[in-house]
Amino acid sequence: MRKSTFALLAAALLASAAAPAQTPGAYSLDQGFIQFDAPPTWPVIMQKTEGDPQFIAFQVKDPADVGSGEATRVTVETRLLNDSSNFQPMVNRDVDKAKQLPGYEQRTDGVDATALRYFARNGKTKYEYRETWYLNGHLLVHVRCARPMLDKTTAQWAAEYEKGCGQIMQSLKPH
Repeated sequence: MRKSTFALLAAALLASAAAPAQTPGAYSLDQGFIQFDAPPTWPVIMQKTEGDPQFIAFQVKDPADVGSGEATRVTVETRLLNDSSNFQPMVNRDVDKAKQLPGYEQRTDGVDATALRYFARNGKTKYEYRETWYLNGHLLVHVRCARPMLDKTTAQWAAEYEKGCGQIMQSLKPH
């Protein structure tokens, strides 16, 4: 084997070994500073991974959604804060916006204290929302899970959705 062919082969092998393998369900924002896991069966429907803010939005397919005009979605958004003391005012702003939604009703039964859970109307349909915020360095990380409250949604599907939403939130929690 010629030296130049060997050198090219060695360089290609090193480059492939250095490139991280993308694990199904593993995502990142802000050049990999923010990493999280989501169920691999949840398709990404929109994303912005450059500049500020950044986000990834998932659609969670509920068989009950078909033909209803409604959709279950989960978003993870990051915002760069010039000063981390801006974190709480931004969270307060988001909570105030949620409270202004039509039909806002805070959920208090069996709720994790680190998440805001509430019901509100989106058009004529009642939705359940689950939101949480984290400060990671100078990045505000916001997770929002939203699902329509449809009569045909099964308890099994709702449990899997809750588990997946919780998985994202837990994987984003600063350690």
